[in-house]
Amino acid sequence: MSSIPVLKRLDGLGFAEALRWHNGELWFSDMFRGKVISWNPDADATVRLSHSQGGPEMPGGIGWAANGDLLVVDCLRRLVLRLDGSANLSVHADLSALTSYPLNDMHVEADGTAWVGGYGFNPDTEPAAESVLYRISPDGDVTLSSSKFVFPNGCERRADSFAVAETFADRISFIDDTGERVGSFDCEPGSGPDGLSFGPEAKLFVAMAFACRIDSFTADGEREVFYSLDASDNFAGQAMGIFDCAVRPDSQAIAFSSACLDEAFANLNDTGSITLLSLD
Repeated sequence: MSSIPVLKRLDGLGFAEALRWHNGELWFSDMFRGKVISWNPDADATVRLSHSQGGPEMPGGIGWAANGDLLVVDCLRRLVLRLDGSANLSVHADLSALTSYPLNDMHVEADGTAWVGGYGFNPDTEPAAESVLYRISPDGDVTLSSSKFVFPNGCERRADSFAVAETFADRISFIDDTGERVGSFDCEPGSGPDGLSFGPEAKLFVAMAFACRIDSFTADGEREVFYSLDASDNFAGQAMGIFDCAVRPDSQAIAFSSACLDEAFANLNDTGSITLLSLD
């Protein structure tokens, strides 16, 4: 795995999640630093929205409405915010009455329809529990998925296939347009599937947070390890996990985010990074 060429790397982050390619740049949320950032791998990183500017204290999933407005999940306030081209920030959808747990990742369709997952339980103190996906129309109306999922996390569509990572069920599920589960396959126990991204030949790349690696799956669910971290990648002796990945639209590269598995340590130290790997 270490033979895969590293093209670029961005260091000094808290906890990067929700990696999305948009107009040639990689956008992401630094959840622990309250920032939404875009990164041009051939230039610099730019803060697009920060908590100090009225953005979320903990931003999650991001995407774009049909008119180009930025949609951002406010995890702790359980909102989806909308940032327009004039830097006006508004509430696109309010989910605070639907769940008492934080929201998480989001996929936004080309027409602006958004799918948002949430914790559904406190992983530190409560047993795993199922929760719905929230489907938000382009106008901000919210409906609930017909199926429930265990900590629905990274999600993405490729043609008719819509994949959802269930982090604490070690499962990838596939849903229809109502949110009904129409198929699934199991991941290695304890691996913690987090972010995911479709790549060439319909392969699905999945960041296995707790296993510290990226696995790739065929449409039939056959798995192989694509890339993994080892002890040489640790930060100050702390083990690192891989939490998200995003295949570049030209399918020639994949970006992944890494940070310390000890969240308390990662909150206090900039252990996070994004690495761009070649897929050629």
